[in-house]
Amino acid sequence: MKKNLLCTLIFSIIGMLFAGYLTISKILLGYCPLTEPCPVLWGYPVCVYGLIFFITLFVTTLALNGNLKDVFATRLLLYTSILATLFALFFAYQELFIIQCPGGVCRYSLGIPTCIYGLVMYLIILYNAARLQ
Repeated sequence: MKKNLLCTLIFSIIGMLFAGYLTISKILLGYCPLTEPCPVLWGYPVCVYGLIFFITLFVTTLALNGNLKDVFATRLLLYTSILATLFALFFAYQELFIIQCPGGVCRYSLGIPTCIYGLVMYLIILYNAARLQ
């Protein structure tokens, strides 16, 4: 049980750093630092919402530290990770198949769209959150 919690904590920290970097760059500099298309939801880049999800997962995981019998926190962790996974899955699909890149060819600095990286982190967190139930 503790290993699942530690893994969730580590991946929520990695996700916060990754989404935080993208968010700060996009909001302060006005462009994606990885020079790729950036999906937008309600006027904000989706990395902002990804950052909020990762912060929520991080805080919930910290609240669970040492108290795995806290039903509310374990369910909150599970439901938030499900919602975050669905969110990232939708926008990964958008990045891969819907959003058009200038010139018609997308070049991703990290090899694949950034939403895919978020999706993988959310899936790992979801797996570990489900094992805590």
